[in-house]
Amino acid sequence: MAEPIIAVVGGLNMDLIFETDRMPEIGESMNCSTLVSFPGGKGANTAIATFRASRSRPTSEDKGSDNKSNLRVYMNGAVGDDDFGIALKMKLQQQGVDVSGVRTINNERSGTCVVIVETESGDSRNIAYQGANLKWTPREHNSVECLAGGAKPDLVIAHLGVRREEVERVLETAHRNDVETLLNPSPAVYLVNSTYKNLTHLVLNETEAALLSGRNIDELNDLTAWQEAVEDFIQLGVKNVVVTLGAKGAYYATSAGDKGVVDAEKNVKVIDTTGAGDTFVGNYATEYIRQRQLNQWDISKAVARACKASARTVERLGAQESIPWADEIDG
Repeated sequence: MAEPIIAVVGGLNMDLIFETDRMPEIGESMNCSTLVSFPGGKGANTAIATFRASRSRPTSEDKGSDNKSNLRVYMNGAVGDDDFGIALKMKLQQQGVDVSGVRTINNERSGTCVVIVETESGDSRNIAYQGANLKWTPREHNSVECLAGGAKPDLVIAHLGVRREEVERVLETAHRNDVETLLNPSPAVYLVNSTYKNLTHLVLNETEAALLSGRNIDELNDLTAWQEAVEDFIQLGVKNVVVTLGAKGAYYATSAGDKGVVDAEKNVKVIDTTGAGDTFVGNYATEYIRQRQLNQWDISKAVARACKASARTVERLGAQESIPWADEIDG
């Protein structure tokens, strides 16, 4: 059986994480308790989450032995010609992700994200400078193979950390070449309706679901509202839709009529929610590929594993540093 390949398209950012007791008020100056920097960006986080979801954490005993699954992960994005850019690519390489699709943009800064985390709740707020991310283009506009080192990927995952027009073109190219796709529309921006028919999977949170379905976020507060919003996307051509609901779990529906709610993990101590959504996407995608190799598809199992993985992520500080390995999810 050929090695499955997942190609990720999205942003790479250096995250500057400030921990504080509370968010400052407008016009207020206050000090934080800690400051750390971690490689991040939704695209890069998802690439690492996808890689780790199929492998156990390496140990000293693994040296010289094969602790690898046959899943290959390619990252496609852009960094600046600065120190952050070097560090962002190096971290991905160290984690086993192929970075041949990561372009270095001359005379541009790498994406940088300020993350403010409330110590008590673990809730976070982000503000990002996208920099080089907005300069990314695929090496060949009409090729899906260029996203995976010349091979045809089994799944393309895309985020909106790069220009929307490029993402829509990638999704259309993949669909035209019979490559399945997953879109996590974050940060959420308007998408032309024709994009949805190119999606095998749409994974989004409540805020993104409200914005893209033309609803007020306050309206998406019960099962009926989730069903109505998701049905809009299915009518536009999406085959599988998942709305992540934080502590409430996730709602899913398919064009084949399957639908339901998967509860969130219980007794989770939330330290930092950064990267939880990217961990969800990576684990959902990996489980989809695993099931597809067995000629199966039970979306509820993929959503359940993704919820479990996200719970492990929020229990630690940072995005990439907190992403769990397969044995931490399934053990």
